[in-house]
Amino acid sequence: MLGSQPIGVFGRLRGGSLADLRSEVRHWEQLGLTGVLVSDHLFGTDSGPRREAARPPEPLTLLAAAGALSDRLHVGTIVSNAGLLHPALLFRQFAQLAVLLGGDRVLAGIGAGWNRSEFEALGMRMPAFSERMERLEEVAALARQLFDHGFADLHGKHVVASELPLAPVPEVPPRLMVGGGSQRLLEIAGRHADALDLNGSPRAEKVAGADLKTADRRRRLTTTVEDLQESVDIVRRTSLEAGREADAVELSILLTNVVFCEEAQVRQHEEALCAEVGLPAMSLDDRPYVAIGPPQRIAALIEDRRKRLGLSRLFVSSPEVERFCLEVLPLLGT
Repeated sequence: MLGSQPIGVFGRLRGGSLADLRSEVRHWEQLGLTGVLVSDHLFGTDSGPRREAARPPEPLTLLAAAGALSDRLHVGTIVSNAGLLHPALLFRQFAQLAVLLGGDRVLAGIGAGWNRSEFEALGMRMPAFSERMERLEEVAALARQLFDHGFADLHGKHVVASELPLAPVPEVPPRLMVGGGSQRLLEIAGRHADALDLNGSPRAEKVAGADLKTADRRRRLTTTVEDLQESVDIVRRTSLEAGREADAVELSILLTNVVFCEEAQVRQHEEALCAEVGLPAMSLDDRPYVAIGPPQRIAALIEDRRKRLGLSRLFVSSPEVERFCLEVLPLLGT
């Protein structure tokens, strides 16, 4: 059983007024969650004119307010684009959250950036994937120095920090989290991260093309639990090679498709999900980001993935999140 391991929720803090946020935080606590997460985008990622795009909240300010309204909820980003500014400025914000809330409650989620439109809106060039991974490694190395020692001296190709002190200095530093599934990302996690959200694998389809949302959904549906087991092996091996413990990196997955139905309807819903992204009909029981069926079946699928992947956290992003909390969480023993 997942026991006392944190269960996070992705993309559910909506912003709005302080009164709205207070009510929302109380709601998640009553439903039994242990964490809330916020994505970090300048605007909605759907195609179309930017002036008509959704306007998401600024995550660090929102998380500070949410954390202050709760004595126990974990907070974090999934994930902040560290390619848009000097990462020391971002890590300073996470450090402040750790001072306010305690570092054990803060997931400093960072990524290399994937949405070209956001870079272009700031007049920036989005580097090639290999260059973004090079920079992310330097960003993660900088975080490790700042969070472990309160001080950094790093002179990389993309990131420079000359005798830079971390300010403020939390008693317990934030937990550094990265998200992704490429070979390079897994190795970065093994060398530097405290946590990794497993998103796809080196064997899965790439996220590319004009419709990135559909491409990401295809990638998730073409990733198997066995694929992620190989990814976990890469992380563990890289951690050992870096002189860290094999289990230095805590692991999570993000459930993006939770569908409640009767046992007899499972195959029907699997076919519909596959058809939506242009895939042939297939069983999705071994697809880690999908859980379909009655509550007992969903709980059993999650428990199988927890055991096989060694998961410490489970993030849920689904319109069915409230029902998940009410009907599945009790079965997981949280």
